[in-house]
Amino acid sequence: MFVKILGFLALIAGSKGQVVDCAAGKSLFTINSQDFQPNPPVVGENATLWIDYTVPEGTSVDSGSAKYSITLNGIPFPASKEDLCTQVVCPLVPGTYNLTSASIWDGGISGKIITTIQWYDSAGSELLCSKTTVRV
Repeated sequence: MFVKILGFLALIAGSKGQVVDCAAGKSLFTINSQDFQPNPPVVGENATLWIDYTVPEGTSVDSGSAKYSITLNGIPFPASKEDLCTQVVCPLVPGTYNLTSASIWDGGISGKIITTIQWYDSAGSELLCSKTTVRV
């Protein structure tokens, strides 16, 4: 599901969108960089979203949850919540990871789109938060 969500995020990333760490550096994992290309996407071509993050020393995550939410022009769509370990390989141990997803951009969506990826450990502590805000 994580790869599918990343693919959907890549599909909706419109003209000169912005991908940010929505935890403002306060989550356990550090987002080193994140982006989508091409920016803006080209109809009929692959749009790729990637997130490069680091799990700090002394950390091992065996379970948790992944929450994915989307709004279009301020209207929220139902968020999905998945088992984190069905989205990434667990345990997540110290190191740097690069997640990538590519999908064909179909176009057809217009307005302001905000998508959020939030990961939590089994105790509910935030591991990672990535937000994409675009106007298409």
